[in-house]
Amino acid sequence: MVKYYITLMYILCCSGRLSAQLKCFAKVELDRSDVYLQQPFKVTYTVLTATWYTQPPEFENIQIPGAFIVPFTKAQPGRFTDHGKDYSGIQFYYIVFPYKAGAFSVPAITIQVETPPEGSAVSSKVVLHTAPVSFVVKPVPKSFPAGEEWLVASDVTLHARWNKPLDKLKVGDVIERTITTDATGTLPQFIPALPDQKVDWADVYPGKVTLKDTRDDYNANGERVQTSMWLLTKAGSYELPAQKISWWNPYAGRLYTRTLPAVTLKIADNPGLGMLTTLQDSLAKASVPVKAAKKGPWMIAGMIWYKAVLYALALLLVLWVLYKAVRYLTKKINNRLRQYRESEYYWFRKFMKAPAVSPALYQWWDRWRKDPASPAVSVTLAAQNETDTLQEWTTFAGAAYGGKSNAAVTEASLKQHFRLYRHHRKTRKEHPAGGKWEA
Repeated sequence: MVKYYITLMYILCCSGRLSAQLKCFAKVELDRSDVYLQQPFKVTYTVLTATWYTQPPEFENIQIPGAFIVPFTKAQPGRFTDHGKDYSGIQFYYIVFPYKAGAFSVPAITIQVETPPEGSAVSSKVVLHTAPVSFVVKPVPKSFPAGEEWLVASDVTLHARWNKPLDKLKVGDVIERTITTDATGTLPQFIPALPDQKVDWADVYPGKVTLKDTRDDYNANGERVQTSMWLLTKAGSYELPAQKISWWNPYAGRLYTRTLPAVTLKIADNPGLGMLTTLQDSLAKASVPVKAAKKGPWMIAGMIWYKAVLYALALLLVLWVLYKAVRYLTKKINNRLRQYRESEYYWFRKFMKAPAVSPALYQWWDRWRKDPASPAVSVTLAAQNETDTLQEWTTFAGAAYGGKSNAAVTEASLKQHFRLYRHHRKTRKEHPAGGKWEA
């Protein structure tokens, strides 16, 4: 009979532990599972717990074959509902840009969290695993114009700018053209270049291309800036044909086109240009240098070769000494900086400046206590009879993880209580009563 009760109690304890672990879980969702090539879709991860988190969750990086992944690291804490029950949770997401057609899946990842079970203030590590989620990438639609580079976006704008007025030009002028393409809902690497226009009245030289990531808090956007130099070679009035760019809007399911209008350039003759060219040719022929015959020893930079070698060796020695000195100083400075960044004072300053829900609070607390047996804030404050600070911490935890409206006021008050608590405890350590040091 005794053995039966012992076995029953063991089963109940194990069931309690399992149920506590099941109160913390992770979900993964796709905003769409059927996309075109380069069409972005959102992968959202939500980590839920029945209590609260004592450390920020640690996420494994995801890798998807045939796709670019843009992480949005701004996590969103809050209250979430799952199957009719409210949970505290943290949500973040990736934007995925597939560049190969076919059937793929978002792989399962591992997430590590620290959270206490219901009815306890002592946290424990929990390892969560997400399920893989499948998606399909469709090829380029047949209605897209043949010969044009594929682009999928929500919207595209084109803008062209010249560095000189186009009605006051003359032969021999060099003008610069800048074309800016802004695309919403895609990466700058996917924005195609407008083809260079070839004309018989100017020589065109492609310039630099700049790609700029213009993402906001919720979408990936891009900008492509391309330049070209135009050397005008013929006089007259010429029209530069219009240029267009096409893109597929997957949300509207149709093709769109944006066009740069045609422009007219008026190029005047330059009578002095031919004379200038002739004069330049004559001067070029007249200034051909005559090679002097070599006499004496071999010279390097105006010095006898062995002196040049000695100077080079001396310079290398100086550079080597400087390198050693800089390396030694850098190592020493890095060590001091590393020690400072691991100090209690450094993390307390970070906690005072950062949001109270940030990891800075727990980083400082670990260095302040130096006692792994009591990691929880509430347990330590209760043991030290710090009732005011304990009450403020309990109020803050309810406001931060319970979704109450006075979270900002509680955060400011909590920091003030921790500042006074730290000063009070340090004073008692530096000036102990009765000549005894207090832990």
